Amino acid sequence: MKKIFMRLAMVFMCMAVFIAGMAQLPVSSAAQQQKATAAMATDMGAPVVDQAKLLSKEQAEKLTAKIKEIEERHQVKIGIYTLQNLPNGMTAGKLANNTLDKYYANGRNGSIVFLIAMGSRDWYISTDNTMRQRIVDGVGIDGLKGMFLEDLSDGNYAESFNNFAAGVDKYLTYYEEEGEPYDPSKEFSILAAVVAVLLALFIGWAFREYLISCMSNVAPAVEASAYLKQGSFTLTQSHDNFLYTTVVRETKSKNNDSSSSSSDSSHGGGGGKF
Repeated sequence: MKKIFMRLAMVFMCMAVFIAGMAQLPVSSAAQQQKATAAMATDMGAPVVDQAKLLSKEQAEKLTAKIKEIEERHQVKIGIYTLQNLPNGMTAGKLANNTLDKYYANGRNGSIVFLIAMGSRDWYISTDNTMRQRIVDGVGIDGLKGMFLEDLSDGNYAESFNNFAAGVDKYLTYYEEEGEPYDPSKEFSILAAVVAVLLALFIGWAFREYLISCMSNVAPAVEASAYLKQGSFTLTQSHDNFLYTTVVRETKSKNNDSSSSSSDSSHGGGGGKF
């Protein structure tokens, strides 16, 4: 009888240890989640927050140093934020605006956030109203897009992010020197275009004259009758017959741009797919 009681006691003891261990699992899991969330919150606000793991450690460090130098020189705040998937019900533009407001809103001369969502292949640039005066919606954001989008689509993430940072530096430098936002169209010179057109016409005319001079058996005809062999054609009568007219109408397709905007009274910017 004593042995039976001993065995029952051992069974109850093992069950108690097992239940206690199972009870600790959610606590441990919750603790790990809280730790990960705290680490993520600590990273937010840094020049580079690469949650999607697109950059190596060395690439992230070099990009961070470059952005900090640009921030110091222009007294702005710049953030590059990558993540795998957007939260449910959240657009890239809205998340970029929220991220800027919460973590990057202390730039004296403006703040800008470049967000990448790998799962949906979204990119978005969010600016506050101060930065919006320096990098304007439309031509400003489109100019930046032209600097980084091709590398971003090709998977050259380090090159793409460095080009973005260089573009922001270029736009801010222009604003500080000229007192107005940079507009790529202003680089177009009408005088240079006129000179190029005149030069092309002259080269074309000179080449045409050279070819004509090489054609020894060809001479211009003074009258159209010179091209007709005498006696080979006789016109006896002529009249016109109208047969029918066919009209084809096609609906003009709308131009669907892949870019989008979440601009409001306190944010500028724009984005799209890559």
